[in-house]
Amino acid sequence: MNILIIGRGVISTQYAWTFKENGNNIDFYIRPESKDKYTPMLSLQLEDRRRKRQLEKVNVSWETNLRYEIPENHDYDLILVSINIEQIGSIVAALNNKVNKATVLFFNNFWEDPAKQTEHLPQSQLIYGFPGAGGGTAGTNVINGGFSSSIMIGDIGTASKERVQQVYTLFEQANFTVKRQADFKKFLMNHFLLNVAIEIEVLKEGSFIRLMDSIHGLGNISINLRQLKPIMRNRGMKFDATNTLLSMLSPKMLGIIMSKLIFKNGSTARVLMEGNNTITGRSAKLILDEARRKNIHINTLENISNLLPS
Repeated sequence: MNILIIGRGVISTQYAWTFKENGNNIDFYIRPESKDKYTPMLSLQLEDRRRKRQLEKVNVSWETNLRYEIPENHDYDLILVSINIEQIGSIVAALNNKVNKATVLFFNNFWEDPAKQTEHLPQSQLIYGFPGAGGGTAGTNVINGGFSSSIMIGDIGTASKERVQQVYTLFEQANFTVKRQADFKKFLMNHFLLNVAIEIEVLKEGSFIRLMDSIHGLGNISINLRQLKPIMRNRGMKFDATNTLLSMLSPKMLGIIMSKLIFKNGSTARVLMEGNNTITGRSAKLILDEARRKNIHINTLENISNLLPS
């Protein structure tokens, strides 16, 4: 398969490498203004957890194909987009009238309605999914990360069964398990707010690693979720089972559970977060701004507003 990866971020690059290892042709689109940041040679230091009971360490160098424009008459079969939410508008604009016959997989979180944010692209060619990977960078051309054995494909969109199967086959041939996520909008909103609840504590503790080592900080996630619930309610949505449970547990109990089970040394969740060195607070800032516009007071966000990016 001929695949174009939008950007060379932590998440998309890890999956691109697995596709390349399975015989697919991979190109990376880099915005011209970022041209000087990237070199073709890329170092990958990954924890491959596709085999549930066996961890494989990956340490390889990969000479990637970089493209600084999206050709109007390209023949890509798939365009994979995995970006930060603040980049969605600019990437949709870059892809406008350049999708051609390709299937486009948006493989990232959304807070607003995905179909609305991508409305200028051919909806019958769009598929929405969610990764099971994490990590960070050690310099622009070094990625430290890891991925689990499964990914999600959502129920949003009008793509044909053939296009959906095309994406399923790509991941399955790379030895991932594909899970269908019903009510994908609800899943995305819940995941986004859980991220915000965690972000608040990361900002207070100073890093992801410090948070994972803090029973007190992990316990505060339940308090944060309770205070974020009005935002979900304002949108006519409810917490899913996971967020409901996390918000109902006492902070002490949640802190112990997350410290001893979820983020214990060697766990998949810990590995996926340990290398995360991305700018923290963007999602929390977005929610705080929305809450203020709607006159919803969220004390736990107001208390760390001075730590949020401008």
